[in-house]
Amino acid sequence: MSDGNYVTLDDNRNPVHVWYDAKDEEIHLTCNDPRLTNENGQKPGLHVVVNAKLTSANYNPATFNQLARLLRLEGKSAPAEAELHPRQLAQRDQVIKQAGG
Repeated sequence: MSDGNYVTLDDNRNPVHVWYDAKDEEIHLTCNDPRLTNENGQKPGLHVVVNAKLTSANYNPATFNQLARLLRLEGKSAPAEAELHPRQLAQRDQVIKQAGG
């Protein structure tokens, strides 16, 4: 995110940043709001990662596409939109086979 290739969704106090990591083909959404903590009240902030990899725990093609469109709209680097497939874990093996994965 250090290269400035991110979008800021700003509330002035605790902005949310969105950026694309081309190396890992993932889109990141972060916020440093101190009210967002882990179960021990530590590690303030939120970091969500989404991608379009069928075999990944971070697979979320609809959100991936939504954030990619935002990045492109703001002139930032962004991936092509991903094909949408069902996300239900019960269907995952079948979806992966059908996609050739």
